Amino acid sequence: MVGRDPLKVYILNQMVHWFIVGITLPIMVLYMTDRGLDLFQAGMVLSIYAGTVILLELPTGGLSDSFGRKKVYTYSLVFSLMSGTVLLFADGLPLFLLGFVIYGAARALSSGSMDAWFVDQYTARNPGADLQRALATANVFIPLGIGAGSLLGGIIPMLASELPGTFDGASIYSANIALMICMVAVQVGLTHILVEETSFNVSSKSAAGFRALSSVLSDALSYGVRDRFTFVMMLSSAFLGFGLLSVELLWQPRAQALMDDPSQTWVFGALAAGYFMASSFGNLLASRGSAYLGRNPLRSLTLIRGLSGGVLTVLSWQSGLLGFSILYLALYAIFGLANSPHAAAFNQHIPKERRSTLMSFESLMLQAGGLVGSLVIGWLAQNNGIASAWTVAGVVLATSSITYAYLLVHSYKSAPE
Repeated sequence: MVGRDPLKVYILNQMVHWFIVGITLPIMVLYMTDRGLDLFQAGMVLSIYAGTVILLELPTGGLSDSFGRKKVYTYSLVFSLMSGTVLLFADGLPLFLLGFVIYGAARALSSGSMDAWFVDQYTARNPGADLQRALATANVFIPLGIGAGSLLGGIIPMLASELPGTFDGASIYSANIALMICMVAVQVGLTHILVEETSFNVSSKSAAGFRALSSVLSDALSYGVRDRFTFVMMLSSAFLGFGLLSVELLWQPRAQALMDDPSQTWVFGALAAGYFMASSFGNLLASRGSAYLGRNPLRSLTLIRGLSGGVLTVLSWQSGLLGFSILYLALYAIFGLANSPHAAAFNQHIPKERRSTLMSFESLMLQAGGLVGSLVIGWLAQNNGIASAWTVAGVVLATSSITYAYLLVHSYKSAPE
């Protein structure tokens, strides 16, 4: 029997995976507040989720290398089923915390496992083939999954408006959680049937990922703290995480407050799908306009970060849904515009032999900033309102442009005469 095309299997797997994520993406904070949590508690839940991912992402990556990519990804789906079941019946802070701890473990287990499977299988089946082109092809289709899931996730509560009266304790958003559970079960079956792992050899050191964690972090911390450029770039990523989580925590209740008819939940799906498209558009602008951004990306990054903080501040005081939507999507386009210049500046500086470790550490810094942001901004929103909380987040983002400006000035001083 001829094996299945790894590229087609990978595209289908990841489209379904991100479709499942999209189902709950537009409504999760609304679901938490509808089940009795306030904005500070919702922020606490998201911070616990981020903390779980931070603690487990590196060691679970080692598990994927030790036990096999398909097996670890399947474990992640089992954790997702457990998380969805807990969240479906959650009616207070303790159960939401438990559900998101399990969900964080699922996210950590799934992170990179199927990507690694695809690289293994594709290169084994197609020696010498253009891997970058194959990945680019996949990246055209995969965002369609989360976009479709987000649109559906916004429509489902409208179709489930009678659910609270039919099932005691149910929310109009409970149908999203139930559909997520069903789709995860479908994904388990698809993974079992379609994913063939023939090029992986199980390591005899099954706990290598956990044993390697201390040395991985030690190396990253040592170099990242000692090297000024790397440390400041990571600090900038932490500030970005602070701003991103501030927006992701509060955009749903803010949009709901601006809607004439809050039952028209399709708006949440459209905005959730829209911000992925806006971010992709920003990335496209950066790639097309690299010549205009200049040879030194730090100058552009300073301006872009300052602009993002300004747009968030203006967004925070919008009183109409149209103005809110335009600025919200513009903000994500600006975030997307900064992605490739930041990656270029970071990767041009760090040594090749430490690149993977330092990129992982930068990801942890981004999530750590998000953890702090979800707690601080959640508390401010609960006590002073969303507009005030976002104003603070906007000022923090704009002020963090100093990190890039500092590196820009330092690069001029250290440049040869």
